[in-house]
Parts: sequence; structure tokens; C-alpha cells
Amino acid sequence: MFKCDCYPNHEICRNKTTCEFWIPLNQKLKQLNQQISYELNTLESLNQRKRDYFKVLSEIQQERYTEIIAIDGRLKRVPKKNARGEPILKPGDVQIGLDFNLISQEITDTEAIIRVLRIKEKNILKILKKQCEIRLIVEK
Repeated sequence: MFKCDCYPNHEICRNKTTCEFWIPLNQKLKQLNQQISYELNTLESLNQRKRDYFKVLSEIQQERYTEIIAIDGRLKRVPKKNARGEPILKPGDVQIGLDFNLISQEITDTEAIIRVLRIKEKNILKILKKQCEIRLIVEK
């Protein structure tokens, strides 16, 4: 996010006029930071859904959602039924919203939004940095 030579101790920063951490935030930058924070939280929840998808898929492949019943005198392994009475064959049958293609598309879209917001943030910081440098020159 920010690049500064004084990281992680900004209290001893020698570049207080140009360091991104010392530049006061304006309203637009604060709003942008809130948007980025929101999108990062969304991305984290999407990644959790992706992990849940693979966990449930693994459980299905390990036959945890099957049961053994007698059909015509023979024991056969058949899928269990979910709350809607449908056989459990894929992760979406266990938990609503576990569609890998949909989750992957949402992750891609969210990452693109975050990239755009980061570019906007960088541009605003460049402007603020220049303003701080101009103020420093004028004050001298």
C-alpha cells in the first residue's frame, strides 16, 4: 500500500513532509480507504467460501455424504439427501452458494475493483505529496 524508507517506525521519520504516513488524509482519501477496506473484507469472505467449497468437495469425494442401503437384497452406497430432499452430488447441494464458477468470477471481479481503487489511492497520494512539497517550498 505505502512505500516509505522509515517503515515500520514512522515516529523517527526524517521525511515528514513527503512520507505518505505523515500526509494528512482528505475526505476523498478517507472514503477511498473505506471502500478498499470493504472490498478486502468481501474478498476474504469469498476466499473463505472457496475454501468451504473445496472442503465440502473433499468430503463428498471421501463419501461422507453417502449411506449404505439394501436394494434388491444387495447393499449399495447411495448419496444422502439434503434438506430439500435432493441427493448430495456436489458442494452446492450441501450449502447454498457453493458454486465454484460463481465464486471464482466474484473473486476476479473484486480483485479488479481493488486494483482500480488502489490506482485511485496512489494518484490521490501523489497529488497530496506534491501539495505538501509545494507548501514546504513556499514556507522556506
